[in-house]
Amino acid sequence: MSKRSKNIYIACSMIKAKQLDFSLLNLLIDFVKDQNFLPFVPGKMDDATSKAIFERDIYWLKQSNIIIADVNEPSHGVGMEIMYAYIYDIPVIGLIDKKNRPLSRMVEGGPHVVLIEYVSKEDLMDKLSKYQLEELQVKLCNNCNEKTIHKKNLCLKC
Repeated sequence: MSKRSKNIYIACSMIKAKQLDFSLLNLLIDFVKDQNFLPFVPGKMDDATSKAIFERDIYWLKQSNIIIADVNEPSHGVGMEIMYAYIYDIPVIGLIDKKNRPLSRMVEGGPHVVLIEYVSKEDLMDKLSKYQLEELQVKLCNNCNEKTIHKKNLCLKC
């Protein structure tokens, strides 16, 4: 775990979210809190100017240990948040409903991204519960010789 505070950034499409189930955010918030992390959820924040949102979200990204990203809908903002995580070695847990495939290969191929594909909220929470957020980090993998997402010392990309 990095030297950042125990914060989790929960990213989701905001502008044209047609398929986003906002009730999923509440489940993710509970999951994060149950693991003693503080969730930051732009999807639950009041609207503001584009500049204010950019500055607020960058501030919280800088404070975050992990990003949980709902990637069910294409989103420039979520893509930027995932790339920010790549640049600064922040692990990303991507969430996608199986019916919303295919996913951008740029997101799925990110060495810092682990993808959870699910068929229901219950299925998602069951799969997500197998992750202890404290154990996730981006570090050099001795096997593939890349900086990748790890669960303890296990590379999740190899």
